[in-house]
Amino acid sequence: MGEWTPVEPFGWWRSGLLGLVAAAPVVWAVVGLIGELDADLGGLVVFAVYGPCVVAGAALLGAALMVGVTLERRAERWRLAWMIAAPPLVWLVLAVGAEQGGPMMPVGELRVGWSLVVVLMYAGTGVAFGLGAPRPVRVAAAVLVVAAAPLMIAYDDAAQPRWRRDSYAAAPHVLPEIPGYRPVAARGDGRVLTVSLDGPVALSVTVTRCAPCAVSAQAGRYGVTVVDGTYELAIVPQIGAGSTWTAPAGIRLRPAGVGELAALPLAPSHPYAD
Repeated sequence: MGEWTPVEPFGWWRSGLLGLVAAAPVVWAVVGLIGELDADLGGLVVFAVYGPCVVAGAALLGAALMVGVTLERRAERWRLAWMIAAPPLVWLVLAVGAEQGGPMMPVGELRVGWSLVVVLMYAGTGVAFGLGAPRPVRVAAAVLVVAAAPLMIAYDDAAQPRWRRDSYAAAPHVLPEIPGYRPVAARGDGRVLTVSLDGPVALSVTVTRCAPCAVSAQAGRYGVTVVDGTYELAIVPQIGAGSTWTAPAGIRLRPAGVGELAALPLAPSHPYAD
């Protein structure tokens, strides 16, 4: 009979690498679904419909990795059992993060940030549960696991002013002036500016460049379109069916800086327009 060779313990650095593999389906879900959060019912669909599917798939992958790696190390299996419990906990962290995030949602930065949160949480947990990790390494891993999501939420909050200003880069730098009304919210969507105004009735105004274009004013089915030769204003009153609204005289646009636009609260992203 050959001499028995003991199985090498599954070290902490290998456990951390295994955590990166287990994180893959969650990162894939973050990258693919985070853009849906800003859509109508997006958060509900992402977390209540897609979320359980992603959690189940990630937990199954974790169970397969746990069993496959510990076939010859059954005594160490409990050290990898965290890969089954991690997906629902990370799902909860992501749901809280989405709830705590600000109104502006630049998909690119959020994809990178929350993917990094998932990676750090999985890898850090793997290191913390691995064998032979020095105490400073375990402490550092635990800090990463606990602090990753709060740091991303803090970054989201701190970046809101910059994201707001960036959203107006290509939009018209103007504000509508309508007698009896005042702007209370705005949003820049590419080359389109949307402004909400408060007054006798709530108004939603969409401003787009149209130069050169003929000066005109035309009543539509749901509101009024005003063209001043440079911009087209689609003015939609938020009134009930069967009600009427008459546009006051003297509607015009005035220049507005990016700072002034960004200082206004965020207007709805999908106003109803003619």
